Amino acid sequence: MTDAPPFLVDVDQSDGRVAVEVRAEGRRHSAVVERVHDLRLRPHIPIGTRERQHLRMMVDDLPVDLRPGPGRWSRHSYRVVAEHEGHQYVYRPRTSESSRLLRDGFRVGDFTVLHGGGVLAEWIGDPEPVDVAIGYALAAAFGAGAEFFLVAFLEHPAL
Repeated sequence: MTDAPPFLVDVDQSDGRVAVEVRAEGRRHSAVVERVHDLRLRPHIPIGTRERQHLRMMVDDLPVDLRPGPGRWSRHSYRVVAEHEGHQYVYRPRTSESSRLLRDGFRVGDFTVLHGGGVLAEWIGDPEPVDVAIGYALAAAFGAGAEFFLVAFLEHPAL
């Protein structure tokens, strides 16, 4: 399944801000990731930074503990952890072009960021609307996938 059919998803990206709204069965959930300080922007990161102190995430107007990895040499360093209402979401690279969202250790979906913009999601089972909002927000803010160490080193030695 490419997108969860019962959900209507709106993703709004602007400079330093990603806002996602998911509507399903009379319910509405939102997730926002935004930069909160001016800093040196990194062009290969859609939101501009992976530095925790310069980012804020809200889900349904509640603050989320957002912990992005530094995104340096290993795929593991590209993972992002978000804790919301007692659940731990881990967004981590799966391939060089896709990432996986886990909720409390269980697979929720896989994400690919399209070259022309937009996010393609493949859901596992029946995700909750809040899972959909968080997944799209993390994919739009941090991109998807990560190169292997050697490829990353050769293409981006300054990272």
